[in-house]
Amino acid sequence: MRVLFNRNPLRFGNKIVQPSEDVIKNTPQLWNASLEDALKYGGELTKSAIGAMNLKFDRKHIIVDTKIHMLVPGFYPAIPSWHTDGVPRGNDLRPDSKGNPDIHSQENMTYSRFHLLVTGQGCLTEFVTQPTILNVPNEPTTDLYKMVNEQINDKEDLSVTPVPSCTAVEWDWWNIHRGVRATEHEWRYLIRVTETDHMQPQSDLRKILRTQIQVYVPENFGW
Repeated sequence: MRVLFNRNPLRFGNKIVQPSEDVIKNTPQLWNASLEDALKYGGELTKSAIGAMNLKFDRKHIIVDTKIHMLVPGFYPAIPSWHTDGVPRGNDLRPDSKGNPDIHSQENMTYSRFHLLVTGQGCLTEFVTQPTILNVPNEPTTDLYKMVNEQINDKEDLSVTPVPSCTAVEWDWWNIHRGVRATEHEWRYLIRVTETDHMQPQSDLRKILRTQIQVYVPENFGW
């Protein structure tokens, strides 16, 4: 089945000043925090980043995630395949479910809205910027993003742009993007704020305060 992605353009918001290395590495990491908890426990950098975003407050929930990486060239701070965020999964159509992604259910649901801000220069998330029709599975399956990634990589006339550093970017769950390979030694801060009707923030502070983070590297990576 053919589906139209990138239905709405990216929207760019306000900028923040590039934070120092000390500020980034001492900023708490958050996982599925409520907006209230993010402002309470996330530190001054997170407050500044949220302040740069144009939140609409028109969904049931606002969820905040932050990640901090100490990167060297060759590290990937996220899975480097083309994908979308917030796809409904499983029988209950929750994005945080472990079920198969059901991209077709999005047609009849209120879309989730995302706000992103990434610091630094060496590892800025990339987005496909034009409306793009792709073939997707007819039924929910884990092959969805394998198919999306292969088709995007096969396109020769694709318009791709990295997000501007330290700038709020807004998109929805039809926008295709990917994490990229780091090209510099740097501390990197990323925040994603989700406005959604389809999942709730965490309430357990032991889970909200993220204490680990991973990177991905090629098998032949060396120091």
